[in-house]
Amino acid sequence: MKDLPIAIVGAGTAGLASAILLARQGWPVTLYERVADLQPVGAGILLQPSGLAALRHIGLLDECTALGAPVSRLFGTSACAQRVILDTRYAHWQDDSFGLGIHRGVLMTALLAAARAAGITIRTGVSISRFVQSPTHVRLLTDDGQGNEAVLGEHAALILADGTRSQLRAQMQVRQSVKAYPWGALWSIVPTPEGADSTDLRQWYRGCSQMFGIMPTGCTHTDRNTRLSSLFWSLPVASHGAWQLAGLDAWKDSVRKLAGEPADAFLSAIDSPERLMLASYADVRMHQWHDGRVLAIGDCAHAMSPQLGQGANMALVDAVALADALGACAIGRAVDPAACFVAYGAARRAHLRYYRQASRLLTPLFQSHSAVLAVLRDSALFVARHLPMGRQHAVTTLVGARTGWLLSGRGAAPLHAWRKPSPPEPVLEATSA
Repeated sequence: MKDLPIAIVGAGTAGLASAILLARQGWPVTLYERVADLQPVGAGILLQPSGLAALRHIGLLDECTALGAPVSRLFGTSACAQRVILDTRYAHWQDDSFGLGIHRGVLMTALLAAARAAGITIRTGVSISRFVQSPTHVRLLTDDGQGNEAVLGEHAALILADGTRSQLRAQMQVRQSVKAYPWGALWSIVPTPEGADSTDLRQWYRGCSQMFGIMPTGCTHTDRNTRLSSLFWSLPVASHGAWQLAGLDAWKDSVRKLAGEPADAFLSAIDSPERLMLASYADVRMHQWHDGRVLAIGDCAHAMSPQLGQGANMALVDAVALADALGACAIGRAVDPAACFVAYGAARRAHLRYYRQASRLLTPLFQSHSAVLAVLRDSALFVARHLPMGRQHAVTTLVGARTGWLLSGRGAAPLHAWRKPSPPEPVLEATSA
């Protein structure tokens, strides 16, 4: 089967990371991306220890940590810091652990360079209209916009990594649903003001309806001297038009009333509404992620809200799990991609099920107009801060290490990419009597 290439659609985190690992296993890989010119753009993201462990496996951990910014805790308070609501510290998991605030463009630049070094065929500006499966291969077709289709070639398998809004996912014969969240977020990346360096991902809340956040984001490949910070403002998607009409000064006043003086130095860099981009989210559910020789991964398979900061991490762990599944299936016998994808699904099921459920549960606690949910959230987080069991549950959720609500890390899943390798057993030399 390695005579035919594996096709991967989507040059995002999941697609590039999977392409790199599969190419290193000896698979010919062709990566298709509809965007003609890949650019290092996007918001700041938080990589958890689970994602950092996957980056270590890929070989990009040192490059990314050199450019990113360490995050020691998530710290959130009510308006103007009157009351602590959230205080989750990575040190409560492992003393030397941390999150990494990083520009998405930095991660993509590192992955793209590694993909090219691995000899992957990357075809940009290609929009795939549909696929056709047979018992032995998957055929990809593209449409010229005038009803004329062209065959792109035959592939051993098809990996869909083209994001939440994938058009190809709907062609899989798998029960699935996509539900847009009513809330999104305005975001911007700004230079970190002098003296404002912090290792906290800082947030301020007013009930569930207002949230402002600042995350250290490191620097970029092209400008290593300018430290960056990411700003986030929670907003109902339907209110974006009203926000634009109210004007930038009105928004800055709202932020100051919520966050107080610490926000001022960051707000000065926002000199036009265009500096704030609107991000919207959706919840993607699939009964299973594979259909014969076709597999969905990353946000295409299991997009969720950003409340747990797990999107890029799940994509990276998906890539490691996929390479492990294909590698195991290839040992000593002919490769059946469909069987490999079944094994992949078994390896990822418990981990992804927990984070999908937790994400759906937490989202209205941080993005809604409910006063009751705000009280419930603050009470639950108070317990999480002050009771050892609650603190442990919160931090293991944050770092990406949970596979269930009660007993985590158990079950049939063979891959836990977040776990540190066990130290080798000491070798005792035999001594003569």
